[in-house]
Amino acid sequence: MRTINDIFADGSLSLTPQELIDFEHTIKDCIAEFLPFTSYSLFFPRETPGDAVPDPEYRADDKELILPLVFQGKLLCYFIAKGVRLKAPSTAPRYIMALASNVLEKLALYKMAVTDPLTGLYSRDYYLDELGKAIDQVQGCIETGSCQAGVESRAVDMAFSGTLGVLFLDLDNFQWINEHYGYLTGDAILHEVGLLLKKVCPKYTTVSRFSNDKFAVLVPDAKPRACFQLSEVIRSDIGKLSFTDEITNDTISITGSVGFVNYPQGLEGAQFRRTVSEQARMLVRKARKGVAVAKDRGRNRVFGYADILSKGGRVLDVLPMNRMVVSLGETSGAKVGQRFLVRAPKSGEAATAHLTEDERIQVRYPAIYKGEVVLVEVQDEIAFAEVLSLGDAAATVTSGDRLKLVTGDDSLFEETMEKDDTVRKDAATQLFSYSDFVANFSTARLAPESFGLSLIRILDQPAESEENYQEAMDQMVSHVGKIARGAFSGGTMGGRHGLNGMIFFQEDVDGKTLREQTLEIVRLADENYGITVSIGSAGYPFLNFDRSAILENCRKALEHALLLPEPRVAVFDSISLNLSADRRFMDGDIYGAIEEFKLALLDDENNLLARNSLGICHAQLGRFEEARKQFEEVIAIDGNDILALYNLGWANHRLGDLKRARQAYRECLKADPDHVFSLMRLGTIEENAGALDKAAGLYKKAADLPGGERMVLRPLARIAYKRGDIEGTREYLHLALNADHNDHQAMHLLARLYLDQGEDPQIAEVLARQSSALYPAKDAYWDVLVEALEAQGKSEEAAKVAARAAG
Repeated sequence: MRTINDIFADGSLSLTPQELIDFEHTIKDCIAEFLPFTSYSLFFPRETPGDAVPDPEYRADDKELILPLVFQGKLLCYFIAKGVRLKAPSTAPRYIMALASNVLEKLALYKMAVTDPLTGLYSRDYYLDELGKAIDQVQGCIETGSCQAGVESRAVDMAFSGTLGVLFLDLDNFQWINEHYGYLTGDAILHEVGLLLKKVCPKYTTVSRFSNDKFAVLVPDAKPRACFQLSEVIRSDIGKLSFTDEITNDTISITGSVGFVNYPQGLEGAQFRRTVSEQARMLVRKARKGVAVAKDRGRNRVFGYADILSKGGRVLDVLPMNRMVVSLGETSGAKVGQRFLVRAPKSGEAATAHLTEDERIQVRYPAIYKGEVVLVEVQDEIAFAEVLSLGDAAATVTSGDRLKLVTGDDSLFEETMEKDDTVRKDAATQLFSYSDFVANFSTARLAPESFGLSLIRILDQPAESEENYQEAMDQMVSHVGKIARGAFSGGTMGGRHGLNGMIFFQEDVDGKTLREQTLEIVRLADENYGITVSIGSAGYPFLNFDRSAILENCRKALEHALLLPEPRVAVFDSISLNLSADRRFMDGDIYGAIEEFKLALLDDENNLLARNSLGICHAQLGRFEEARKQFEEVIAIDGNDILALYNLGWANHRLGDLKRARQAYRECLKADPDHVFSLMRLGTIEENAGALDKAAGLYKKAADLPGGERMVLRPLARIAYKRGDIEGTREYLHLALNADHNDHQAMHLLARLYLDQGEDPQIAEVLARQSSALYPAKDAYWDVLVEALEAQGKSEEAAKVAARAAG
């Protein structure tokens, strides 16, 4: 029978000191199953004893057992167990040492299960599992509002941005290398790429070989800019790799295309209701969409998912009747009615011109747009568009032309969209095409003092048995269109809005009437035809919006309606503005969000959610006095608003007004006795005041609540340390790192503990490096790293680190 040792016989698998430190708590738990002890530590020898394996040593007077941890005949480190009582001190240590070696084999088997053998990177399954955990952490942050407000106190000082990044790397033309130079050469290159990714990606990232020549990187707590910068580093360094084929002596160069997406910015609406596992896969798919656009734009470049809609579209095919197929679909955020400027592929692109054999100049083609198109039907990966206007009658849209999203008043062709007196209506529904509707609407909206616009979307789909999907959809649109024309007032103009939608314009109508009309349409569509529809409407005038804004407002109202229970009807109002502002906030546009939250309050000063959110935006910008004012105004209207009470406590906490902070947190707990974050905040205040028993009581109460058990581990470690309970401190910190292996504060405290206790400074160095990499703005983290280096005699390196920290 083969033994477990046979699995590792080739020596290809090893355990590094870093991995032993990462698994320290697991090692301790496993050894504790067969060896009772009161405390322990790991120690890495400065010099290994060659091939000789040292014997375990039991020091009876000190009740201390020194266990060499040996894997495949090599000493990795020592496990020093304290408070050990052995009945057979002369023979037991060797048996215990053998059991400890089995612990390392168990860890090696786990490493083998989650590691790609060719590159040494994590496996696809492990990556998706870690991505799911990271999504879960961000979701918990969003649900409590904690990440949005930056709610951690000065004492805790945790800067979690409430976002993460997914990077996807696909090597360019790699199959050609495999076929031309052989798969063994290809594998050797992939191995080097794996080493490169390990080198350039920070320790706290999760890097995996996703499949074949494709790699994925999870970057926790990362905003779009950080993802772009890391993507550029990866792309650039891969381009510097060079390989020589031993048979042909050819020099092989490679490049890679990188796409990235951020969470939660990359998902929207109903996508957040999917399971964490599904959301993880959706994020990877969106990052891969970025890769596809990068390759389409010439390879060896970085493209973010968020940029695909605005500047990553391309005309795939030109169809009769001024229609075309474009490369934007639902997966890239495309929606019916979005408008795009069209330009030739070289327009705006850089190029090189040779004046002589030795002289050349860099030129850039002028950005000349041919015209404007609008999406009329959106499918999963593609969409169909119609020409709205051409800048020149001689210009033609051709395959390969690039698209740029029109936002706000950016259209270059608005003035050319004149009303066409030629009546061209859809035979099945008697509605204008969307492009004809927009051309007529651009003129019709100019005269009336008031008007309304409604977007109707049919939510049902034809039965799978339907042979002609188009005809079935046309029939449903025709039924609902008849109802709509009857419900809307005279002078109504209607158009198709995609395969399953319509858009209607009517004069002299207000918001109240729009709501009554659309509710009637929803009711009659259901009663007469069993068709479920959702309708978003907007009216003019509304606040300070001009006439041209009504179409965008109408789209926002439809997005609002789709989030509602039946009947799914919304007229653009304060809540619609709230939802739009939330989206801006998630996209990182804090100032834009503030403006929309203010508009929401201008429409309804009692919109407490908007006022709370406005306070959070001010807090995000460090305007704590402004934030406090908003939260106080919410509480003046509703004294039991839990979000406002908590945020008020936090704002006062940040302003140093601890008396009012305590009061707000306590009021929050009166309204919700299970509010775990208020308990944590009160615990922090008591801890900083030196009331350790009170603080511990509050933390332990929080630990008994859902989500609280993970949050209290580091605070309880601090309490234990202040009480002199070193082993308790170590236990809590390791549990904190098990719960979140990127907890930079737990790493810092554990490094500090190793130094203060005179234990192995090498472990302190590893932990200090990780905490500094995760949060480089914290001076105390660099100080510990300098101290750990000096404790090992690395004075020159310590000086360099100190200089970097000071800079």
